[in-house]
Amino acid sequence: MAIGATLNAKRRRSRIHLGSGGLIYLIVSGVIIAAAIYTQANLLFWAFGLMTGGLVVSALLSWQMLRNIRVQRLLPSHGVAGDPLIIRYHLTNRSWLPVFSLTIMETWGRGWRAWKRTGPIAMSPPLLKARPFGWVLHIGPNQTIQAEAPCWPLRRGELKFEQMILATGFPFGILYKVVTFEQQTETLIYPHLYRVNRRMVYSLAHHDPSGRKQRERGGGTEDFFGLRAYRPGDSLKMVDWKRSARTGVLVSREMTQPSPPRMMILLDLQRDAETTAPGNSNGNSQPGSAPDHADRHTRLERAVCLTASLVCEAHFHGYQVGLAARGATCPSFPMHHSLPHRTRMLEALARLNTTPADASRAETPGSAVNPSVVVHLGKGERVINDQQGGGTILLGATDIDQFVRAFDGSGDTLLTANTRQLSRREELEAD
Repeated sequence: MAIGATLNAKRRRSRIHLGSGGLIYLIVSGVIIAAAIYTQANLLFWAFGLMTGGLVVSALLSWQMLRNIRVQRLLPSHGVAGDPLIIRYHLTNRSWLPVFSLTIMETWGRGWRAWKRTGPIAMSPPLLKARPFGWVLHIGPNQTIQAEAPCWPLRRGELKFEQMILATGFPFGILYKVVTFEQQTETLIYPHLYRVNRRMVYSLAHHDPSGRKQRERGGGTEDFFGLRAYRPGDSLKMVDWKRSARTGVLVSREMTQPSPPRMMILLDLQRDAETTAPGNSNGNSQPGSAPDHADRHTRLERAVCLTASLVCEAHFHGYQVGLAARGATCPSFPMHHSLPHRTRMLEALARLNTTPADASRAETPGSAVNPSVVVHLGKGERVINDQQGGGTILLGATDIDQFVRAFDGSGDTLLTANTRQLSRREELEAD
């Protein structure tokens, strides 16, 4: 679905641009007219006349074809870092002339090549791998079509679009008519989503010492809950025949239903196992051992990606998932299982600010439930047992390869630099 794209883009300006072959065309035309004047050969004058006519026809056709074109950008509701993002354009040709060989490009700032100086590509690190580029072969008179332009987000965050460039050099590619449209829209890019090891997901579930909790209400198939009057459609296996024989009224047994496994995730941006002394579990770093800013930023992003992957994987397996953050401004989410709940958690992680100024402000998780999983910036996996018989598992984002894997059909390949990341866009939309 599109975000903020209910109206057509506003037409800003149009101009004629000399194509790459246009300069050669003009040089050859100049050589021909010079030779024609020097030799007074009629054939050369005819050739120069044909080339001049082609130049005029190219300018008139390209100008007229894009005179009444309308465009509307349609953005998806979200994207995933590392997965292709498809941008769609709603194109309408209101002219009596068809449009051929139309290119669509996104631009930020001013100028024909302004995308090199501003926008998501010029960021450090860049948000997009390359600018979106689309191509349309033909749009008939008074016809409306939909075009696509793929792009590749590299990291999470808000991806904002400003202007579109429509250009055509039909029929000869000498002169290009360029029209700039302005439509400010944005979409949200989720963090990288990896496939988490199934063994890891099962070990992270938060259980009571006695096992899976039972809800104090009927409607399940587990333990005995109580008796109630028979309802049409009840299984005959659930009828209490002894009680029914004594009372003369059919009575059915009602069973309890189990609650799904739970997982409360804490993203701790203050705990760093690499700079924490052995046995120090409060996350206080020793002086003089802090890593540089670039390395910390990389581990911050890995921690966010690991947290988002755990949220998606736990939701996929039917877990009730909660989320809280420490050391960053992020809302706390109680444990719940629903698609809107998962979407809100992913949006919060996508907008999470991990700058040093923001990470220096410690925040206590808003949920009253103790976290069952803590994702920190250090290395390794460690379990801290509590007095109630449960435990909290600490996952270091630096060793993310130990916890996630790439999807290759078998599900046994660990994530390395040579394996492809799992495409999770289709799975997010299918849930």
